[in-house]
Amino acid sequence: MNVDDNDSLLRFVRRYLAEHYVPPAPPPNPFFPFYLGAASAVPPSVRAVLRTDTLTPASKNVLFRSIQDMLQPGFRELLFDMMQEKGLSAVDLYQRADLTKGHFSKIKTDEHYHPSKETVLALALGLRLTLEETLQLLERAGYTLTDSSPTDVIVKCFIEIELFDVRKLNAILDAFGLSTITNYKRPRTM
Repeated sequence: MNVDDNDSLLRFVRRYLAEHYVPPAPPPNPFFPFYLGAASAVPPSVRAVLRTDTLTPASKNVLFRSIQDMLQPGFRELLFDMMQEKGLSAVDLYQRADLTKGHFSKIKTDEHYHPSKETVLALALGLRLTLEETLQLLERAGYTLTDSSPTDVIVKCFIEIELFDVRKLNAILDAFGLSTITNYKRPRTM
């Protein structure tokens, strides 16, 4: 496939979307009591957690993994580790991600900054991450990709074909009538 040809790319993405998009499940029946069948969702009591002799090995493993997850570096730390690993400067990254210098500066300096999912996706494309790496970065920011979101499916498509061009992604999203991941300006037509 020639990704330089926008019409070919649009046709390819349309086929990819038809194959991979899964419509969201219908909302739950409001007359079905939510608590039926949800006993496994009830958290263990604090006393049970404190008495480790009452925890099963599986429960101890889940608790241990949760503690490990909390000790992992946060979004910003992972982002800058990945940036260093890829050998990118801040300027290279924010330009590739189609972010403004001010926006990237806020990510870099504000320790309480929480990025939008779109910003994380733009950064992942700017870093040219694999799908696994993208999911890891998204998870650190509290997000994931789903097959029931056309935008997420299109982003997966771009990552799989290694087309890390945020502007082309925005043009394709716009062509499908979807919100873009950065401030996209539609080209003028005469």
